[in-house]
Order: sequence, then structure tokens, then C-alpha cells
Amino acid sequence: MEPTGRAGDGNRRLATLLVLVFFAVQLTRLVQVRSATGETPFLSANDRSRWCTIAALGIEGTYQIDRLLEIRDPETRRRNWYTIDLVRHLGRDGRLHYYSSKPTLLPTLYAGVYIAVRNLTGWTLMGEPFLIVPLMLAIVNLLPLSLFYWGTIRWMQERFLRESTWGTVAVGMFLCWGCFLSTFTTTLNNHLPAAMATGVALWCLDRMVLGDVRARWFALCGLASALAAANELPALAWLAAAGGLCAWFDFRKAVVWWLPATLPVVLGAVGTNYMAHGTWKPAYAHRGAGEYLGTIALDRPPATLDQAVADPVWRERLIAALRQAGYLDRPEASVRVGRRPGTLEVLDEASGTHLAIVWDEPSGRAAVHRWGDWYDYPGSYWTAENKRGIDRGEPSRIRYALHFLVGHHGIFSLTPFWLLAVWGTVRVLRTPLRPRVWLDRQFLVGLAIVAVSITVLVFYIVLRGQEDRNYGGIASGPRWTFWMIPLWLYLSGFALQRLEAGGRWPQRGVEVLIAWSSLSACWAWNNPWSHPWLYQWWLWMGWGG
Repeated sequence: MEPTGRAGDGNRRLATLLVLVFFAVQLTRLVQVRSATGETPFLSANDRSRWCTIAALGIEGTYQIDRLLEIRDPETRRRNWYTIDLVRHLGRDGRLHYYSSKPTLLPTLYAGVYIAVRNLTGWTLMGEPFLIVPLMLAIVNLLPLSLFYWGTIRWMQERFLRESTWGTVAVGMFLCWGCFLSTFTTTLNNHLPAAMATGVALWCLDRMVLGDVRARWFALCGLASALAAANELPALAWLAAAGGLCAWFDFRKAVVWWLPATLPVVLGAVGTNYMAHGTWKPAYAHRGAGEYLGTIALDRPPATLDQAVADPVWRERLIAALRQAGYLDRPEASVRVGRRPGTLEVLDEASGTHLAIVWDEPSGRAAVHRWGDWYDYPGSYWTAENKRGIDRGEPSRIRYALHFLVGHHGIFSLTPFWLLAVWGTVRVLRTPLRPRVWLDRQFLVGLAIVAVSITVLVFYIVLRGQEDRNYGGIASGPRWTFWMIPLWLYLSGFALQRLEAGGRWPQRGVEVLIAWSSLSACWAWNNPWSHPWLYQWWLWMGWGG
């Protein structure tokens, strides 16, 4: 229902004021962005990885970032552009090159923004980084997020809160200060665009729930849900859910409008990845031995592969066996122990031959693969001996699940506001069981959000191996779930709708939840790439990781 009268006008102005204050305060954060050493406006290896791609595309028109990694500060000699979020593989020239491990579509789009800004201002990332980085962050992060917040508050006002001033303030304060999207405005990341795209797709679906099934909402939903999936792999579940809902609401419009609207994003994501890496698979999918080529007969190596590589006689036998089998053309190949157990890397960069040799003890033969572990290279951070702290991964799935939900990286312990989403879920799904329940569009949207949420949690908690059970690495919150913030806020709206008329004490309880959530989101004010306050307290108490 649209707010009317003086209360409605006042609440609209209140929403605008909240977002303007948010914009002004966050802008002060942007212009003060500094690395820990003060030499660059980059806050972590994560955002440096994307900035490297932007700079490489803007300067040389390539995704290869080798030269950027070697840039050193003239005084300290530190490599200020270096990042651990790297992969290495053979390029089209047959030589090994380094690339960002991040998906390619977003930094490619941002490179276009950089080129436009550079042409307008004359500033460059190399020459004026402290001018161009805050400006770009304001363009790609702060401005769209502020507009998204304003639109979301207005949507919540109309959809759930009617003329409630308290509800407007509650939603606005949570979004602006209690929500981790605000925390990450000062750094390049995929979470903000993914969350905003998810919210736009949900808004389109809600228009359909309310009876507005014009073609424009199907097309916009398709474009937005595809953008969400392009920025967050698990958002493929939301893409599928949104497509299924659109098809259920109006199959013809889903086929004619929703499906074609997803194609530009799909083509952009796949196409830029192929331009960068020469394959359809994203960089982060290249962690295994690679394409299987065959086997070779090989003498039993010494006790360890390190000893085998150090033994020139055995190493020459390996090279000879590979040449005899036709896998190598030249004897001048290097041999190195890989990060995977029982794996050797054989590289002849002059001929562009890069192989993985996996020793099979029972058969007395060795499997030959085309090298596929792009995260394995000399000096790589992603080896067992180099990983530190939380990046080693949590061995226990049960312990991981507890901390992911209610522990030191917990969704509910860091952002207890989401308890309202649980209550809202109960309200939405508490539909009387009747023969025509599947015609209730609001019920179906709520059910889809719950199904997507469960799918994502199962993906990260149950299906990932130990090396991926790291809570998202060093980050101030459970960042892998940030893109679902609009979905959970929508469910929370049904609880707020009830609380809006529930009296003083329930509202005071919501205010406490917002205050606690704000503590978590604002704790990492200087750098979102830092541990949550609960985790820091956990370590301070001596309880380990």
C-alpha cells in the first residue's frame, strides 16, 4: 500500500535523508582508503587482484598481470600491486603468465569505467591512484548502492510498513549501518553488485506477486538474476529459482522475455573468461590434475618425490619416458614437486608443454595429465606450507557449521537482525494446506528464497572440502552470503509488518538487534578485509580458530 498524506510524504523524506547521510559518511571513508603501509589505496589481496586486471586491460589490453606484480615502490621496494589471488597458466603465446583468479566479467566492465574516467580526467591508476581509486569506488560502489538502498527502503515502506515512521527508520538504519554491504563500499568486490542484482530480480518478482505481469518485469528479472549468478557462483540457484517462478507465473513471457534477457550476461561472462584464459571454465575451477592424457611406465621413485626430483638419474628417466611416449619433444624440461600429494610438474616452456605426473604406487605406472592446477606455481600462497590461520580450513564440518551460523563468523551471531527473517519465513509459509496452495504467488516466492538459502548453506558447509571451509578467508563477515541480504530482508519485512503494530517492547527488541548488527558491520570501518569482532574476541580469549 502506498503511504498517503503527511505521514507518507514525511517518511519519503525520511528515507531520502537516511540515504543522503549514508552517502556522505561513506564518501569520507572512500577518500581515506589507504593500504596498511599507506603506499596504495588498495585494502587487500582480494581487491588488488581486480585492480590488476583493470590496469592491465586499461594499459595493455590484456588480462595478463605479470608486469603489474613486479611494480615496486621506489623507496620501500615493496611490490604494492602483488596479490595472492593469482593463477598461472600458459597463454596464447605458449608462455606462462599470471592472471587474476577472479571472474572476468566484473573487472572487464570496471576497466571500461576506468578508461572513461581516465579520458575525462587525465588521471591514471599508476600516476594518481589516490584520486582515481576513490572516484571509481564512488561510481561503481557507493552511488549504485545508495540508489539501491533508497529504492529498497521505499519498496519496504510501500510493501510492508505503510505509514510507519518506526518501520522506515528500522529498515533504513539496518541497511545503512547494520548491513555488511555498507562495510564493503571501500573495496572492489563482487558482493555488492551481486546483492543489488538479486534485490532487483526479487523486486520484479514481487511486482508479479502483486498482479503486475507486464513483460518489462520478466526481462528485468532475467537480466538481474543472471548478473547475480555471474558475480556469485551459488546465485545460480537464485537464477534457476527466478526462472522457475517466472515460468510458473506466465510461461510464455518467461520464454519470450526472461530467457533472452539472461543471454547478454551469460555471453559476457563466458566470452570474457575465454578471452582471458582460452577456456570456458573459470579460473577458480582449475584446481585438479587436469585433462588425462595417458600413462607411462616409470621406475619406483625414492622414498619421497622431493628426493626423486633431486636425483638427476631418476629425473632423466622420467624425461626419457615422457619423450618415448610422445608427451615431450625436448629433454630440457624442468621437474618440480606439485602441491597435490603424489604430483610432479613437468614444464618445457619453450615448446609450451606443461604436464602433471601423478604417481600410481599399485600399478607401477604414472598417469600423465595436461597441467590443470593453476593455483600451483613457485611461491604460491595456496599450498599447505604457505597457508596461514583461517585459510588452512576447518577440519570439522560440524564445528564449521556452528561457527558459520551462530559462532565467530555466524550469520545470526554477527547479524541477529536475521532472526526476523526466520520469523518472517514462518509467517509466509504458514499457509493453510489447501488444494490450490501452489497458486499463492507470495507463498511460492517465500518457498523459493528458503530453498535457495538452504542450497547455498549446504553448498558451503557440506559440499566443500577442508581447503574451502575457511569462512571466506579474512573478511569481517560471512561474505559468501552477502548477496542473499535482499532475500532475507524481504522475509524480515513480514515480521516487521507484524511488529509495526506490536507495541513498544517488541520494537525495542528490534532496535537492539539493529544495534548489535551495526556493531558487527561497522567494526571493520577502516578495512572490511579484517576478522569479525567475534572472531577477534575468540582468539583473544585463547580459544583458537
